[in-house]
Amino acid sequence: MDDVLMRWINTKALRFLLLGLVFYTLMQLLFPEPKPQIGPLAQGRIDALVDEWQALMGRPMSDSERDSVLLAELDRDMLFAKALELELHLIDPVIEQRLIRNIDFLGLHSDQEDAKKLAAALAMRMHLGDEVIKRRLIQLAEEWLLLTNPPVPVTEQGVSDYFEANEETFWAPERYTLAHVFFPREREAEVHALEQAIAAESLTHAQALLRGAPFLPGYQFNQQTAEQLARQLGAGFVTNWLATQPVSQTWSPPVTSTFGWHLVWLDNLTPGRALSIEEVRPDIVASLERQRRADALEEAKQALRNDYEMML
Repeated sequence: MDDVLMRWINTKALRFLLLGLVFYTLMQLLFPEPKPQIGPLAQGRIDALVDEWQALMGRPMSDSERDSVLLAELDRDMLFAKALELELHLIDPVIEQRLIRNIDFLGLHSDQEDAKKLAAALAMRMHLGDEVIKRRLIQLAEEWLLLTNPPVPVTEQGVSDYFEANEETFWAPERYTLAHVFFPREREAEVHALEQAIAAESLTHAQALLRGAPFLPGYQFNQQTAEQLARQLGAGFVTNWLATQPVSQTWSPPVTSTFGWHLVWLDNLTPGRALSIEEVRPDIVASLERQRRADALEEAKQALRNDYEMML
C-alpha cells in the first residue's frame, strides 16, 4: 500500500497540481485582487463643495480644511457604495415610496400596480441619481456599521466621571423678570424726561409704559436668562443694562440698544446656582451617547476604508 501511495505522489500529474497550487498562492500574495475605488471627485463637484463651505463660513478655505471636506465627501460615496453592495435600497420602504413617486412624476406605468412601478424604477437605476435616496442609503449604511460596531454603553460611573470633570460648566444662569419702556433714538429727550417723572411722581412701571413707544417683541419678560433677553432685545441692550448693575425693585438708568432707548424696571432677579448631578443626568447621558455613537461610527468607517482604494 505504501509503495502504491509513493508511486502516486511521484506522478507528474500530482507534481503539476502542487506546483499550480503554489503558483496560485504566490500570485494571490504578490498581486491581490484590486480593491473597489472610491473617487477621485470630479472638479465641478470639488468646486461646489468649496464654494458652499466658503459661503457658509464667510472666509477662504485652508488646504487642511479642503482636504477634510473632500475626505468627508469621499466617505459619503463609500457609504453609498456599501449600501448598494448590501442592497439596502431593496428593503427600505422610504426608498421604495420615493422611487414609486418618481415614476408617477414622470407619468410612466401609471396603469400598473406599485410593485411593477418599483421594478421599473430599479431597472432604470433611478436610485443611483436621486440625492434624497443617496442620503437615505448613507444613513442606512451608518446604522449598519453601528450594528457591526456598537457604541460603548453609558454607565453610571461614566456619568459620574463626566460630571466631576465638567462640574463647573453645569450652572443655572441668573434669571431676570423685568419690564421696559421703549423710545426710538430720535426721542432721546423723552427718555430723560420720563426718568425724571418716574422719580418725581413715583410712577409704576405700568404707568410709565403708557408714555413709551410700541415695541414689537414686548414690554415684559419673565424669568429670562441674559441669553434669552439678547434674542429679544439685542446683545447690546443686555451688555449696557447689566453694566448699570441693576437691583430688584428699582429702575435702571436709560440704556441704549440697536433699537433705541430703554428704561428698565427689574422686578425680580433669581441668582445663578450650581446644578446637581441629578438635574443634569439626562443631558450628560444624551451627550455621552452622542459622542460614543460618533466614535463608534468613525471607528467603523475607518475599518471600512481599508476595503476600498480612496482616491482624494
